[in-house]
Amino acid sequence: MLYLKSLKIKYVYRVLIILLFFFSILRVVIFNNAYRYKNESGFDKGVIVNLVNKGDINILTIKGKINYRAYTNKLDIAIGDVAEFKYVYKDVNAFNIPNTFNYYKYLKGKNINEVVNIERVKKISENKLYKLKDKFYKIVNTRKSKDYLYTFLFCDKSMLEQDVKDSFSNNGIIHLITVSGFHVSFLLLYLKKMLSKIFCNDSLIRTILLLVSMMYLFLSDFSVALLRATLFYFLDDVNKIFNNLLSRKNLFYMTLFISLILFPSYIYLSSFYYTNILAYFLIIKDYKKKSIVRFNLYAFFISLPLTIYFNYKFNLLSILYSFMFSFVICYLLYPLSFLSLMFSFFDRIFYYLTRFINLSVLKLDNIKYLTVIVPKVNVYIIVIIYTLHYLYIDKHKVRYIMYLAIIFFYSYFRVYFDANSYVYFLDVGQGDSILKVSKYHKNITLIDTGGSVYKNTYLYKSLEVFLNSLGVRKLDNLILTHGDYDHMGEAINLVNNFKVKKVIFNCGPYNDLEQELIKVLGKRKIPYYSCIKELNIENNKLYFLQTKEYDNENDNSNVIYTEIGDYRFIFMGDAGVDKEKDIIEKYNISDIDVLKVGHHGSKTSSSMEFINEIDPKYSVISVGKNNRYGHPNKEVLNVLENLKLYRTDKDGTIMFKIKNNKLSLKIMFHTMI
Repeated sequence: MLYLKSLKIKYVYRVLIILLFFFSILRVVIFNNAYRYKNESGFDKGVIVNLVNKGDINILTIKGKINYRAYTNKLDIAIGDVAEFKYVYKDVNAFNIPNTFNYYKYLKGKNINEVVNIERVKKISENKLYKLKDKFYKIVNTRKSKDYLYTFLFCDKSMLEQDVKDSFSNNGIIHLITVSGFHVSFLLLYLKKMLSKIFCNDSLIRTILLLVSMMYLFLSDFSVALLRATLFYFLDDVNKIFNNLLSRKNLFYMTLFISLILFPSYIYLSSFYYTNILAYFLIIKDYKKKSIVRFNLYAFFISLPLTIYFNYKFNLLSILYSFMFSFVICYLLYPLSFLSLMFSFFDRIFYYLTRFINLSVLKLDNIKYLTVIVPKVNVYIIVIIYTLHYLYIDKHKVRYIMYLAIIFFYSYFRVYFDANSYVYFLDVGQGDSILKVSKYHKNITLIDTGGSVYKNTYLYKSLEVFLNSLGVRKLDNLILTHGDYDHMGEAINLVNNFKVKKVIFNCGPYNDLEQELIKVLGKRKIPYYSCIKELNIENNKLYFLQTKEYDNENDNSNVIYTEIGDYRFIFMGDAGVDKEKDIIEKYNISDIDVLKVGHHGSKTSSSMEFINEIDPKYSVISVGKNNRYGHPNKEVLNVLENLKLYRTDKDGTIMFKIKNNKLSLKIMFHTMI
């Protein structure tokens, strides 16, 4: 009878898992088709559920009829306030470089409907639950080590310095400061041991642990990894009451489907895939009692395909770094974060320990030569890799390891078999950046780097990530058309974070920005040249159309002409009508296939005489959306109206591909996958 009863319960559980699966799929489909608001301005009210101060700006998360990410300099607001506010829609799509950080995708993963600037705000009441959260935030903000307290207590790494976050990521140990199943298990097991010495009632202990976990989840805004780990822990606890009727694998499925039903937006977050795939394979291998060495090795190889898919590179030393830092961070820093919250005395110890960690990861990040760059792979390849891994675990056949090795080497070397040439006009906002990739990746040349007027921390990262996604492992030439910030503002960041063989400047004296870059080039022993006439690149030449030295930086721009196969390209930098006139007089240039329009479509460039002389088929304007200069100018647009005109502010990154001596064009937007 007992056997039949347990069999019925197990059958009920399996039916429940199937139902959860279908409900989770339905929930994701409904969420994915939900409308995203884009009102220009308006009034609304909602509760402030999160607030991060960044200097003079407060970044808010507001829950109302829809969810807002809001920016304001107002100081008389706090978490838990229910407020009425006037908002103006904020366009956050500053850059549209494919294969890089997609802010809209991130917001969708956080279930944010609109990004706005708040002009006026008025508190009308309070939400008691979120006011409790505000009390924790106020305590944390009094601590010197609040950057790591935010990281561990609120699962929010936004307070960490950008270079520190980048170093953790580049060193392959970002998972150590991302609260995960290990951290939750450690916390709950420690609390359970403490409570068992005080209380004898198991039900009471479970209730207390549930309340603590729910509070932790609430403080973390229901972090992906924390939600998965907490759900699994308590489902496992309930399963033990029923004598482990369900396997750990089935418990994992239940956890996954419940997570998606509660938060379908998680499918747009990379952390969702990391935490669930890693947990799934660790559950299959049952690594609960294995050594920390074997655990770290296995975790590294399981997460490697995802690291390659999302970051396009990995550090071979990351296994060693995991061993070096895992004990200190997981067994020392993490528990100390809770003690620092409760007792200010521990904050001093916690602070100096975290500064040591910061210094260490920054130093280790300088070791670049063991970083392996793998170009972007298709999502189906990732599915095949994990299928092979599962088959190896199940069958223990060596041939599956061989298949995995073949896939890896194919992915790594495939760019060297690409017989096509490419020219990318990158959407770097109000600036210029052009990437030229020759056949078989024999030569990679970057013309300008862009440079946000508002110092964005991820523009240079976007350039580097995009290069990595194409399998670019070095820049043979970095050409700077001139010394304006919007053309070379990210050059120092790029030189410091990427292998560059040589740099080429324009004619004329070096300005302050160029001199600053030259100092960095000297330290890194990178040769640089200026005012050259031509550059030989394999079977291709870049011709620098030098006329004379002008009294302004724009007209001193490097104007570059090149032929790729039978197609002619000319890149005008910020050259004005005076230089255009001189070029016509000195050089015989006509029948241009692709023109990079001068000075972002300003009225100082692109005269009718010049356009008629060179007669371009395609023209590209590199310009920022809603820029303060009013580029491109209407008169210039009228001059170019009979051409095939493309603009980075409207079309994003634009790629020209020469295949079998035929020119094709592709507009490249961010994708949601």
